[in-house]
Amino acid sequence: MNKRKQLLLDTALMLFEKNGVSNTTIQMILDHSGVSKGTFYKFFNSKDDCVLAILEQRIQEDMMIRQELEAQHHNSDFDLLVEQIVVPMISPDKQRVVELFWTGFYSGEFDVENLTRIQLNWLAGRLVQLFGEEVRPYACEGAIFCFGMVHQISNTWRNFHLNQPHWKALVPKLLNYTEVLLRDMVDKQEHIIDAASLAVIDPDFKQTVPDKQHLLAELERFNRSIQKSHVSIQARELTQGLWSLFREDKLNFSMLRITLTAFQAAFDSGSEQVQSRTIAQLCWWFIEMNGMIEAAK
Repeated sequence: MNKRKQLLLDTALMLFEKNGVSNTTIQMILDHSGVSKGTFYKFFNSKDDCVLAILEQRIQEDMMIRQELEAQHHNSDFDLLVEQIVVPMISPDKQRVVELFWTGFYSGEFDVENLTRIQLNWLAGRLVQLFGEEVRPYACEGAIFCFGMVHQISNTWRNFHLNQPHWKALVPKLLNYTEVLLRDMVDKQEHIIDAASLAVIDPDFKQTVPDKQHLLAELERFNRSIQKSHVSIQARELTQGLWSLFREDKLNFSMLRITLTAFQAAFDSGSEQVQSRTIAQLCWWFIEMNGMIEAAK
Protein backbone atom coordinates (compact mmCIF):
# COMPACT_ATOMS: atom_id res chain seq x y z
CA MET A 1 0.00 0.00 0.00
CA ASN A 2 1.09 3.56 -0.67
CA LYS A 3 3.00 4.87 2.38
CA ARG A 4 1.08 8.14 2.55
CA LYS A 5 -2.24 6.33 2.36
CA GLN A 6 -1.17 4.02 5.17
CA LEU A 7 -0.01 7.03 7.21
CA LEU A 8 -3.43 8.62 6.77
CA LEU A 9 -5.16 5.40 7.84
CA ASP A 10 -2.96 4.99 10.91
CA THR A 11 -3.38 8.63 11.92
CA ALA A 12 -7.14 8.55 11.39
CA LEU A 13 -7.48 5.39 13.47
CA MET A 14 -5.50 6.96 16.31
CA LEU A 15 -7.69 10.08 16.25
CA PHE A 16 -10.92 8.10 15.93
CA GLU A 17 -9.94 6.07 18.97
CA LYS A 18 -9.01 9.18 20.96
CA ASN A 19 -11.83 11.55 19.94
CA GLY A 20 -14.49 9.43 18.30
CA VAL A 21 -15.35 9.51 14.62
CA SER A 22 -17.85 12.36 14.83
CA ASN A 23 -15.39 14.59 16.73
CA THR A 24 -12.51 13.96 14.34
CA THR A 25 -12.27 16.21 11.30
CA ILE A 26 -10.36 15.74 8.08
CA GLN A 27 -8.27 18.78 8.99
CA MET A 28 -7.25 17.09 12.25
CA ILE A 29 -6.11 14.03 10.28
CA LEU A 30 -4.11 16.28 7.94
CA ASP A 31 -2.52 18.25 10.79
CA HIS A 32 -1.41 15.12 12.68
CA SER A 33 -0.20 13.24 9.60
CA GLY A 34 1.44 16.13 7.77
CA VAL A 35 -0.24 15.01 4.55
CA SER A 36 -1.80 17.59 2.22
CA LYS A 37 -5.53 17.90 1.61
CA GLY A 38 -5.03 17.09 -2.07
CA THR A 39 -3.32 13.84 -1.17
CA PHE A 40 -6.12 12.92 1.24
CA TYR A 41 -8.73 13.38 -1.47
CA LYS A 42 -6.59 11.43 -3.89
CA PHE A 43 -7.24 8.37 -1.73
CA PHE A 44 -10.58 9.10 -0.05
CA ASN A 45 -13.75 10.91 -1.06
CA SER A 46 -14.72 11.71 2.54
CA LYS A 47 -14.03 10.94 6.18
CA ASP A 48 -16.51 8.06 6.02
CA ASP A 49 -14.58 6.68 3.06
CA CYS A 50 -11.44 6.78 5.22
CA VAL A 51 -13.25 4.90 8.00
CA LEU A 52 -14.41 2.21 5.58
CA ALA A 53 -10.88 1.87 4.20
CA ILE A 54 -9.59 1.16 7.72
CA LEU A 55 -12.29 -1.47 8.25
CA GLU A 56 -11.80 -3.04 4.81
CA GLN A 57 -8.09 -3.36 5.50
CA ARG A 58 -8.91 -5.10 8.79
CA ILE A 59 -11.31 -7.52 7.07
CA GLN A 60 -8.67 -8.40 4.48
CA GLU A 61 -6.10 -9.01 7.21
CA ASP A 62 -8.57 -11.21 9.11
CA MET A 63 -9.20 -13.31 6.03
CA MET A 64 -5.48 -13.77 5.51
CA ILE A 65 -5.07 -14.83 9.15
CA ARG A 66 -7.90 -17.33 8.79
CA GLN A 67 -6.39 -18.79 5.63
CA GLU A 68 -2.99 -19.11 7.31
CA LEU A 69 -4.62 -20.90 10.25
CA GLU A 70 -6.20 -23.40 7.87
CA ALA A 71 -2.72 -24.44 6.77
CA GLN A 72 -1.70 -25.19 10.37
CA HIS A 73 -2.42 -28.38 12.31
CA HIS A 74 -5.46 -28.40 14.58
CA ASN A 75 -6.93 -31.27 16.54
CA SER A 76 -10.35 -30.71 15.00
CA ASP A 77 -12.26 -28.39 12.69
CA PHE A 78 -13.96 -27.04 15.81
CA ASP A 79 -10.57 -26.01 17.25
CA LEU A 80 -9.67 -24.39 13.94
CA LEU A 81 -12.84 -22.28 13.96
CA VAL A 82 -12.13 -21.20 17.54
CA GLU A 83 -8.69 -20.00 16.48
CA GLN A 84 -10.09 -18.27 13.39
CA ILE A 85 -12.45 -16.26 15.58
CA VAL A 86 -10.08 -15.60 18.46
CA VAL A 87 -6.74 -14.78 16.82
CA PRO A 88 -7.93 -11.68 14.88
CA MET A 89 -9.54 -10.38 18.08
CA ILE A 90 -6.74 -10.60 20.61
CA SER A 91 -4.10 -8.44 18.91
CA PRO A 92 -4.13 -4.98 20.59
CA ASP A 93 -3.84 -3.24 17.20
CA LYS A 94 -6.81 -5.16 15.87
CA GLN A 95 -8.91 -4.53 18.97
CA ARG A 96 -8.82 -0.83 18.14
CA VAL A 97 -10.35 -1.52 14.73
CA VAL A 98 -12.91 -3.90 16.22
CA GLU A 99 -14.05 -1.12 18.55
CA LEU A 100 -14.25 1.31 15.62
CA PHE A 101 -16.32 -1.18 13.61
CA TRP A 102 -18.83 -1.82 16.37
CA THR A 103 -19.03 1.86 17.28
CA GLY A 104 -20.10 2.59 13.72
CA PHE A 105 -22.30 -0.51 13.59
CA TYR A 106 -24.32 0.50 16.63
CA SER A 107 -24.37 4.25 16.03
CA GLY A 108 -25.06 4.19 12.30
CA GLU A 109 -22.40 6.87 11.78
CA PHE A 110 -21.18 5.11 8.66
CA ASP A 111 -22.35 2.34 6.38
CA VAL A 112 -20.84 -1.04 7.28
CA GLU A 113 -23.52 -3.15 5.59
CA ASN A 114 -21.23 -4.84 3.07
CA LEU A 115 -18.46 -5.44 5.62
CA THR A 116 -20.98 -6.92 8.05
CA ARG A 117 -22.30 -9.19 5.31
CA ILE A 118 -18.76 -10.41 4.51
CA GLN A 119 -18.18 -11.39 8.13
CA LEU A 120 -21.58 -13.07 8.49
CA ASN A 121 -21.20 -15.00 5.24
CA TRP A 122 -17.79 -16.27 6.29
CA LEU A 123 -18.98 -17.50 9.68
CA ALA A 124 -22.22 -18.91 8.27
CA GLY A 125 -20.18 -20.96 5.79
CA ARG A 126 -17.90 -22.24 8.54
CA LEU A 127 -20.90 -23.21 10.70
CA VAL A 128 -22.22 -25.31 7.82
CA GLN A 129 -18.83 -26.98 7.40
CA LEU A 130 -18.69 -27.70 11.11
CA PHE A 131 -22.27 -28.71 11.91
CA GLY A 132 -23.50 -30.10 8.59
CA GLU A 133 -25.60 -29.16 5.56
CA GLU A 134 -28.83 -29.44 7.53
CA VAL A 135 -28.06 -26.16 9.32
CA ARG A 136 -27.47 -24.20 6.09
CA PRO A 137 -30.95 -22.55 5.98
CA TYR A 138 -30.32 -21.23 9.50
CA ALA A 139 -26.56 -20.59 9.35
CA CYS A 140 -26.82 -16.83 8.77
CA GLU A 141 -28.91 -16.49 11.92
CA GLY A 142 -26.39 -18.66 13.78
CA ALA A 143 -23.60 -16.34 12.64
CA ILE A 144 -25.57 -13.28 13.77
CA PHE A 145 -26.09 -14.72 17.24
CA CYS A 146 -22.53 -16.01 17.59
CA PHE A 147 -20.92 -12.72 16.58
CA GLY A 148 -23.52 -10.89 18.64
CA MET A 149 -22.61 -12.81 21.78
CA VAL A 150 -18.89 -12.27 21.20
CA HIS A 151 -19.12 -8.54 20.70
CA GLN A 152 -21.75 -7.88 23.34
CA ILE A 153 -19.51 -9.59 25.89
CA SER A 154 -16.57 -7.51 24.66
CA ASN A 155 -18.59 -4.29 24.89
CA THR A 156 -19.81 -5.16 28.40
CA TRP A 157 -16.28 -5.86 29.64
CA ARG A 158 -15.07 -2.58 28.13
CA ASN A 159 -17.92 -0.57 29.68
CA PHE A 160 -17.05 -1.95 33.11
CA HIS A 161 -13.33 -1.27 32.51
CA LEU A 162 -12.46 -4.96 32.75
CA ASN A 163 -9.67 -6.72 30.93
CA GLN A 164 -10.87 -8.63 27.91
CA PRO A 165 -12.20 -12.15 28.68
CA HIS A 166 -10.14 -15.28 28.10
CA TRP A 167 -11.46 -15.67 24.58
CA LYS A 168 -9.84 -19.05 23.92
CA ALA A 169 -11.90 -20.46 26.77
CA LEU A 170 -15.04 -18.47 26.06
CA VAL A 171 -15.43 -18.82 22.28
CA PRO A 172 -15.76 -22.65 22.38
CA LYS A 173 -18.68 -22.24 24.79
CA LEU A 174 -20.33 -19.69 22.52
CA LEU A 175 -19.93 -22.02 19.54
CA ASN A 176 -21.48 -24.86 21.54
CA TYR A 177 -24.47 -22.68 22.38
CA THR A 178 -24.69 -21.63 18.73
CA GLU A 179 -24.86 -25.30 17.75
CA VAL A 180 -27.65 -25.89 20.29
CA LEU A 181 -29.57 -22.99 18.79
CA LEU A 182 -29.05 -24.24 15.23
CA ARG A 183 -30.08 -27.81 16.08
CA ASP A 184 -33.24 -26.52 17.74
CA MET A 185 -34.08 -24.41 14.69
CA VAL A 186 -33.54 -27.43 12.44
CA ASP A 187 -35.71 -29.67 14.62
CA LYS A 188 -38.53 -27.14 14.75
CA GLN A 189 -37.94 -25.88 11.18
CA GLU A 190 -38.22 -22.47 12.78
CA HIS A 191 -36.45 -19.29 11.75
CA ILE A 192 -35.94 -16.62 14.37
CA ILE A 193 -35.62 -13.80 11.85
CA ASP A 194 -38.41 -13.14 9.36
CA ALA A 195 -37.89 -14.07 5.71
CA ALA A 196 -37.98 -10.52 4.36
CA SER A 197 -35.18 -9.39 6.71
CA LEU A 198 -33.09 -12.49 6.02
CA ALA A 199 -33.33 -11.83 2.29
CA VAL A 200 -31.81 -8.36 2.87
CA ILE A 201 -29.08 -9.57 5.23
CA ASP A 202 -28.19 -12.60 3.14
CA PRO A 203 -28.87 -12.11 -0.61
CA ASP A 204 -28.17 -15.82 -1.16
CA PHE A 205 -30.95 -16.75 1.24
CA LYS A 206 -33.47 -18.93 -0.54
CA GLN A 207 -36.52 -20.53 0.92
CA THR A 208 -39.25 -22.23 -1.05
CA VAL A 209 -42.79 -21.14 -0.33
CA PRO A 210 -44.48 -23.75 1.89
CA ASP A 211 -46.93 -25.82 -0.14
CA LYS A 212 -50.49 -24.70 0.55
CA GLN A 213 -51.89 -28.22 0.37
CA HIS A 214 -49.34 -29.42 2.90
CA LEU A 215 -50.18 -26.48 5.15
CA LEU A 216 -53.92 -27.20 4.88
CA ALA A 217 -53.35 -30.87 5.68
CA GLU A 218 -51.38 -29.98 8.80
CA LEU A 219 -54.00 -27.44 9.87
CA GLU A 220 -56.84 -29.88 9.29
CA ARG A 221 -55.10 -32.57 11.30
CA PHE A 222 -54.40 -30.14 14.17
CA ASN A 223 -57.96 -28.80 14.02
CA ARG A 224 -59.49 -32.27 14.33
CA SER A 225 -57.31 -32.94 17.35
CA ILE A 226 -58.13 -29.61 19.00
CA GLN A 227 -61.89 -29.90 18.52
CA LYS A 228 -61.80 -33.14 20.55
CA SER A 229 -59.51 -31.72 23.26
CA HIS A 230 -60.24 -29.84 26.49
CA VAL A 231 -58.76 -26.50 25.38
CA SER A 232 -60.79 -23.32 25.71
CA ILE A 233 -63.68 -22.52 23.38
CA GLN A 234 -61.67 -19.57 22.11
CA ALA A 235 -58.72 -21.81 21.17
CA ARG A 236 -61.04 -24.19 19.31
CA GLU A 237 -62.75 -21.35 17.46
CA LEU A 238 -59.45 -19.72 16.47
CA THR A 239 -58.06 -23.03 15.20
CA GLN A 240 -61.20 -23.62 13.13
CA GLY A 241 -61.10 -20.03 11.89
CA LEU A 242 -57.45 -20.23 10.88
CA TRP A 243 -58.06 -23.42 8.90
CA SER A 244 -61.11 -21.86 7.20
CA LEU A 245 -59.18 -18.72 6.21
CA PHE A 246 -56.40 -20.75 4.59
CA ARG A 247 -58.99 -22.74 2.64
CA GLU A 248 -60.12 -19.62 0.78
CA ASP A 249 -59.02 -19.37 -2.86
CA LYS A 250 -58.03 -15.73 -2.38
CA LEU A 251 -56.27 -15.36 0.93
CA ASN A 252 -56.93 -12.35 3.15
CA PHE A 253 -53.44 -11.84 4.58
CA SER A 254 -54.49 -9.04 6.95
CA MET A 255 -57.14 -11.24 8.53
CA LEU A 256 -54.73 -14.18 8.62
CA ARG A 257 -52.16 -12.16 10.56
CA ILE A 258 -54.75 -11.02 13.10
CA THR A 259 -56.16 -14.53 13.54
CA LEU A 260 -52.73 -16.12 13.73
CA THR A 261 -51.60 -13.71 16.43
CA ALA A 262 -54.71 -14.51 18.49
CA PHE A 263 -54.21 -18.22 17.80
CA GLN A 264 -50.70 -18.10 19.25
CA ALA A 265 -51.89 -16.24 22.33
CA ALA A 266 -54.61 -18.86 22.90
CA PHE A 267 -52.01 -21.62 23.03
CA ASP A 268 -49.36 -19.86 25.15
CA SER A 269 -49.49 -22.74 27.66
CA GLY A 270 -50.75 -26.29 27.93
CA SER A 271 -49.90 -29.61 26.34
CA GLU A 272 -50.74 -28.36 22.82
CA GLN A 273 -48.25 -25.48 23.01
CA VAL A 274 -45.40 -27.18 21.11
CA GLN A 275 -47.60 -28.47 18.31
CA SER A 276 -49.44 -25.15 17.96
CA ARG A 277 -46.09 -23.33 17.76
CA THR A 278 -45.03 -25.57 14.87
CA ILE A 279 -48.32 -24.88 13.10
CA ALA A 280 -48.00 -21.14 13.73
CA GLN A 281 -44.44 -21.04 12.39
CA LEU A 282 -45.52 -22.83 9.20
CA CYS A 283 -48.38 -20.36 8.78
CA TRP A 284 -46.18 -17.31 9.38
CA TRP A 285 -43.59 -18.59 6.92
CA PHE A 286 -46.28 -19.10 4.27
CA ILE A 287 -47.60 -15.57 4.84
CA GLU A 288 -44.14 -13.97 4.81
CA MET A 289 -42.96 -15.73 1.67
CA ASN A 290 -46.17 -15.00 -0.21
CA GLY A 291 -45.94 -11.40 0.95
CA MET A 292 -42.46 -11.15 -0.54
CA ILE A 293 -43.72 -12.62 -3.82
CA GLU A 294 -46.61 -10.14 -3.95
CA ALA A 295 -44.28 -7.21 -3.19
CA ALA A 296 -41.96 -8.24 -6.01
CA LYS A 297 -44.75 -8.21 -8.61
